[in-house]
Amino acid sequence: MLARLRPLLDEFEAAVDSVNAFRDRPAGQLRITVPPPVAKSVLAPLLPRFLAQFPEITLDVSVDPLLTDIVAGRYDAGVRVGHRIARDMIAVRITDDLRMNVVASPDYLARHARPETPQDLEAHNCIRLRFPSGEFLPWRFSIECETLVLDVKGSLIANDADLLVHVALNGTGVVYVLRDFAAPFIATGQLVPLLEEWMPPPSDGFFLYYLSRRQNLASLRAFIEFLLANFKKNAGSANSVDA
Repeated sequence: MLARLRPLLDEFEAAVDSVNAFRDRPAGQLRITVPPPVAKSVLAPLLPRFLAQFPEITLDVSVDPLLTDIVAGRYDAGVRVGHRIARDMIAVRITDDLRMNVVASPDYLARHARPETPQDLEAHNCIRLRFPSGEFLPWRFSIECETLVLDVKGSLIANDADLLVHVALNGTGVVYVLRDFAAPFIATGQLVPLLEEWMPPPSDGFFLYYLSRRQNLASLRAFIEFLLANFKKNAGSANSVDA
């Protein structure tokens, strides 16, 4: 039944979009699906400003660690790591390449010898992230231009990186996470980066992606332009600091 109705629903959405296109300002509902890291580190700081700038847009955000099918789920756009996006989608980069950090709290390091090599992690309580598929986030390191993947062990497994970071803050163990999750706490000294010289090269960043037929949606165009402007601003600030 839904399959038969879908062409009619698409036509109705297209009609609504065409009406909104003639408004002076972008308006209407914009549905997107994003993974938790993007929701926390990318969108959360930006959404208040976006919504204030475009008060006639209603943004419906679904935060989901699964690889959601935006067509089946009737989303206007989604966010994924670059290499996971289908080739028939239009993709726009919204973050730099992803870098990993191994971190622990000063309290934990006061009670345990600081690891000097990745192999030293065998003697540590490594708290691990599990994906919805059941697989663990691999602890990858770079040794003489070759990749080493360690099978670490620890007392805690969770499917939420934010939870793991906060447990590490309390001195429970060592965690391997995206730099964006750890950076605020590294800056305040609450977490200490470890094995930095062993970290692997950065991998694909996050991209916003959508079907070509959605590119005329005014609310989506406004959202993309807003994200791009902020991404370029942040990249410029980073280059100034690095210089």
